[in-house]
Amino acid sequence: MKAKLFGLVLIVVACGPVAAAADDVATVIETAAKHRREGNLRVAIELLETARARAGSACPARLNGELGATYFQAHRLREAQARLEEAYAEAADPRERALFANDLGNLSASRGSQSDAIRYYEEARANAGSDTGIAVSAGLNLARLDPEDQRLARLAFLADEITRVADKRERARYLVNLGSQARALGTSGARLAYESLDQARSLAREVGDRWLLAEALNGLAQLYEEHGRSSDALRLTEEATAELGAEQASELLVELEWRRGRLFRALGRDDLALRSYQSAVEQIEAIRQDIPVEYVDGRSSFRATLEPIYLGLADLALQRAEGAGGEQRLQLFRQARDTVELIKQTELQDYLGDRCLVESARPLTGSSLPPRTAVLYPVILDKRLALLVETADGISYRHVDIDAASLRSQALAFAASVREAKPEYMSQARGLYDLLLRPIEPLLAQNKIETLVVVPDGALRLIPMGALHDGKRFAIAKFAIAIAPGLTITSASKPGKDVGKVLLAGLSEPGPVLDKLTQQAIEQLAGSEVAGGIGAADVREGLALPGVTEEIQALKSKTKGDRLLNSEFTVARFKSEVGSGRYRVVHIASHAVFSQRAETSFILAYDGVITIDELQTLLRVEEVQQNPIDLLSLSACQTAEGDDRAPLGIAGAALRAHAGSALGSLWPVDDEATKTLMVRFYEQLTTGKSSKAKALQQAQLDLISSRSFDHPFFWAPFILVGSWQ
Repeated sequence: MKAKLFGLVLIVVACGPVAAAADDVATVIETAAKHRREGNLRVAIELLETARARAGSACPARLNGELGATYFQAHRLREAQARLEEAYAEAADPRERALFANDLGNLSASRGSQSDAIRYYEEARANAGSDTGIAVSAGLNLARLDPEDQRLARLAFLADEITRVADKRERARYLVNLGSQARALGTSGARLAYESLDQARSLAREVGDRWLLAEALNGLAQLYEEHGRSSDALRLTEEATAELGAEQASELLVELEWRRGRLFRALGRDDLALRSYQSAVEQIEAIRQDIPVEYVDGRSSFRATLEPIYLGLADLALQRAEGAGGEQRLQLFRQARDTVELIKQTELQDYLGDRCLVESARPLTGSSLPPRTAVLYPVILDKRLALLVETADGISYRHVDIDAASLRSQALAFAASVREAKPEYMSQARGLYDLLLRPIEPLLAQNKIETLVVVPDGALRLIPMGALHDGKRFAIAKFAIAIAPGLTITSASKPGKDVGKVLLAGLSEPGPVLDKLTQQAIEQLAGSEVAGGIGAADVREGLALPGVTEEIQALKSKTKGDRLLNSEFTVARFKSEVGSGRYRVVHIASHAVFSQRAETSFILAYDGVITIDELQTLLRVEEVQQNPIDLLSLSACQTAEGDDRAPLGIAGAALRAHAGSALGSLWPVDDEATKTLMVRFYEQLTTGKSSKAKALQQAQLDLISSRSFDHPFFWAPFILVGSWQ
């Protein structure tokens, strides 16, 4: 797995003698380093922080250094930098300083500062002195930064240097590292990879280190798998798993179980493959909070390293279900559904950086779905689109043969067409309807479905489902449609009750907040045409929302609402009003941006920004807990174009606000269309006779019937996320 290999390549084992008077600290460092190598990061951090607190001002540099390396592996980069810089500054001798320079190089490399990383690594090699281990570790890190055509030469040189590392366990660890790098070079590095990993295997056996032996065997198994030697790869994988025995869950066991699943499947033993995939997922769930999430070009490491395991399990379960019958078939469908739910939970946890918040959401199970409601899980697999449909009567399954890349391309093209109000969207709308809804039409008709709850996957989050077209009418004309981040993280509010008091907050012209916006925030809000303006007046004009005043006034006449408009809509006043617990609905008509990460997503107030994370802080008062918000409405929000993580921000905002659901838009919409839709939505909602999903459906149908706003650009971006009732 990427996360584990990343750790193997970059992290130096900070163990060895410290001062004679600090034997206990030395033991803590060695124990924590072992936990870190095995992925038990929380345990390692707790041990080291406790020892650091006890040491006080006399804290050894080595303790800070190991703590910094552990924070780095946990992807807590600020804490890592503070501890490593402290250790680097207090290092007692050049060799110790070299150790921390190596770790600071790791930190710089992770942040994309290649020149700083190289400088630190070269300093580590220069000052390592007689400590060949530090020199080798820094050399391996430098190799990762070499151009690919130069990497093999450096690795071959380091292979010779490793032979001079005196400690056999340490030597084996570096050989595993070198072997994994050589293996990544493909055919050219295969021989060096095998020789290094084979030596590591022998040394690990000699010193009796079962964990290290399992890592060496794992590397060899991966090498054999990549060269099509499935039987040999399976034998080595089984041997590595046996070495770990009854070890607690770990990333290494996840990787081994995942490979077993792949190999069993390649050998046609699907029953054993299913069992191995299930075991891998169980291992992940056990250690999920210890696996750091990293982002490269907006994509999380979850997508690259963990999601394929979940999808592999779901894929196997669905394929086996097609050949099964009776209760076994239903069990396999449930297993696939539950696996998809785990993916959705994990994605939202990663987006928000908060596992507990997602797990504490009030769940709605499939058995409690109301009549005439269906939940659609479109699952994007490599070669087909799986469509799981759940109703109160159970789960059904259909599939469409289409590869993931083609489906993503179609989804992005359709999203761009409607977002940019292009006239040629209709053929794309029909094509996606044929993929997503046509195969399940008979099932929906049979169950007389009126409300369709979609749990979208990947790029499908970017498309407005209501704008899909069957050739005669839009999908929104057939179903009230809601979006759910996952059924088990969707609260189950009851329909038909009084909407209650509404807080209406609006910003038609930004105030002092303009002085606090970063350039990145301005670009997110208004695009390059405004971001490139030469003065504050240009930015102010570009961020003005002249229709907001009319929208707020119109909604005030339709609801039992209190108003915060422009200078009244300060962060402090908003906090005070919402914190009173008097409001069931909070409607915000102001710029809001949801991007690929929660920390760069925010809502604009008159004098400052409110981040998604701050929403939770603002609303963590007893009054709100006793009378939670039912609906958070964001009429002028937008999601980052083409980023399929960005729509998670709307769901994240609802969770942070402890709201049952959120109403938001995927892109900025015409002022008059927004006002018309919102007024109609609240008219329907305040009757107490309509669910939120049906109120939105009727508001969108009213816009469609208007010649001025019938293009999906005007009505389709509004999506209801969370509880639809």
